This record gives sequence, C-alpha cells and structure tokens, in this order.
Amino acid sequence: MAPNDHFLFLLLSGSILLSVLAVSAAVDYKCRPGVAFPHNPLATCRPYVLNRACGRGLGLPMLVKERCCRELAVVSGRCRCEALRVFMDGVRAEGGRVVEGQLGGLRGCPTEVQRGFAATLVTPAECNLRTISGGTWC
Repeated sequence: MAPNDHFLFLLLSGSILLSVLAVSAAVDYKCRPGVAFPHNPLATCRPYVLNRACGRGLGLPMLVKERCCRELAVVSGRCRCEALRVFMDGVRAEGGRVVEGQLGGLRGCPTEVQRGFAATLVTPAECNLRTISGGTWC
C-alpha cells in the first residue's frame, strides 16, 4: 500500500467511525419521553397488558390490542424499546421519585408478570413491529 493510500484509508476509517458514534449519540439523546414519544407512553397498552398477563377485565381485548399496537407503531423503530422500558419502569426524577409510565403491581397481578408480557408487545404474535435491533424484539 502506498503512503498516500494508507493515509486515505486511515482518514476514511476515522470518518466512518466518527459518523457511527455521532449517530449512536443522536439515537440515545432523542429516544426520550417528550422528544421521540409522548410522556407516559403506551397508555392504551396498560389495559391490554393487564388482560393478557393476568386475565383482568376487558370485554373487547382485540380492540384494545389494536389501539395499543397503533400507539406503539407511531413510535420510531429505533425508540420502541426505550418507550417500552419507560412504559414498564417509568423514569426516575431527581430525588428518586418515579414519574411517567410504570406498570404497577396489583393484587393477583405482579409487576414482573406484567413486565414479562409487555416485553413481548413488539413480537410477531402481538404487534409485529421492528425495533432498533432490526427485528421484532428488544
């Protein structure tokens, strides 16, 4: 490899690396409640999660599922996993107080059971939506 070719290769490699890092930083920065998706994301999914995870309520589960999937589909694929995380865990504000989202444990329907089902919302059996991974999983 000639000296100029080697220099050009290093310059090109460095440029690509910086571009990848910039995109990664931009994705992390923008996948926040109120920026990439609404505050308290996926509110229509809570009744569906309660029904599917614990058999609670709902006379029309398919209608509620459609609403939930529509709400999740509006969120960019690169931010769906983060929206699900906020939906499940909420966001901690200063002082440790949880704000936004957050599934809560109910008698006979523990939070972990709800979280387990909520994590499947992007899968083919549920909403069949792509995520940042390129597949239908988080």
